[in-house]
Amino acid sequence: MKSTKNFYEAFINGKLFAYFLLFSIPVSIPLTRLSVKFLFVWFILSLLFLRAKPKIVKKDLIALLFPLYQLSLSAFKGTLTAFFRAPNGLTPVLSYWVRFSEADVVGGLNLFLLGAAFLSIGSCVQSLFSVPDYRLFFSGNFHLHLSVHRPNHTFVGHPLTAGALVSAAFILSLLLYLRHRRALYLLSALLNLSAVILLFNRTYWVAVLSFSFVIFFFILRNLKLFAILTLAFAVSIFSVPQLKERFVSIFDVKHNGSNRYRIAMWVGALEFFSQAPLSEKLFGVGRDGYRKEVKPFVERAQKRFSLHPHFFSHLHSDYITVLIWYGILGLFIFLFTFFYFMWVNLKAFRGTGDYLYLFFFSFYLLILVGGVFEYNLEDEAVKYMIYAFMGLNVKLLAEKGAP
Repeated sequence: MKSTKNFYEAFINGKLFAYFLLFSIPVSIPLTRLSVKFLFVWFILSLLFLRAKPKIVKKDLIALLFPLYQLSLSAFKGTLTAFFRAPNGLTPVLSYWVRFSEADVVGGLNLFLLGAAFLSIGSCVQSLFSVPDYRLFFSGNFHLHLSVHRPNHTFVGHPLTAGALVSAAFILSLLLYLRHRRALYLLSALLNLSAVILLFNRTYWVAVLSFSFVIFFFILRNLKLFAILTLAFAVSIFSVPQLKERFVSIFDVKHNGSNRYRIAMWVGALEFFSQAPLSEKLFGVGRDGYRKEVKPFVERAQKRFSLHPHFFSHLHSDYITVLIWYGILGLFIFLFTFFYFMWVNLKAFRGTGDYLYLFFFSFYLLILVGGVFEYNLEDEAVKYMIYAFMGLNVKLLAEKGAP
């Protein structure tokens, strides 16, 4: 009887839907889409029938400032319908609505870690036994042999997507271990770090190393843990030839195709920006303008780099893509949002010593470093994670009365 009552209360106050969403994000994109719709419907129904209007604070507006700016530009340019329909458009922002549920922040993060454990185990098995696509597990059409390779398709799609999710899970589990000293969190950290390494994801290798340097060298000044993490990472990478080759390729701008395409795209896009009218410099050209106006500049730059012209759906960088699509104003809003929350969480951590604040600071740092080489807001699963964690972060700050 009590369990039925608890379930009913979790249904009414939104806990059930928030927890379902946080677990789903690292497990399955279709499941995440379903769970965020449940969460949004609960929010609308609760406004109409069940509860008083939620109290909106300044931090809510700052967290949603960039999607509101995107929405305004889409309405002005007549592309609002496309923005609503795109899987990586407005829908992932709805994951922010965990903020208005009565979900426990730590409980929600633990469920994210549980989902990430499935993703990390699956990614490690795929990499160690050369199973390029996880769907082969269900078809039975695969042969296991021990040989480390990069998975082509994980539970959440591209290995870059999985890399972002398990990197966040590694940081979360490591900092929760430092907070609670529970062996399960340490095991989770080791599992997620293994997945980060075995996904061959250069972007999030750099992002995780940056996290380690900033947090343990500068903020916590725990040089012992910094040295252990750096040594473990280096030994893991350089003891496996395939991983070593992948790591060394980070610095190869002459022969590595991925690096050369990125540089060519950035050069072409910045050449366009330098010649764009003032209105496009300030407000960007949008997705349609990118395809129509920027494409010739990118393809010409690729030819100068002796590359076969290939037009990507984005510019493989948060900063350059936001600059071209949404202009100087959009880039300012994007950076202001992340740096504001980094500052607020660092201030709260120094005032309380609570490692949850340090996690959210580290998470934003991870996204900003990863954004140098990837456009995270074009990645549906990563965008769900960003706004769900922002919602939890504002919820934590509001509950604790942090400045």
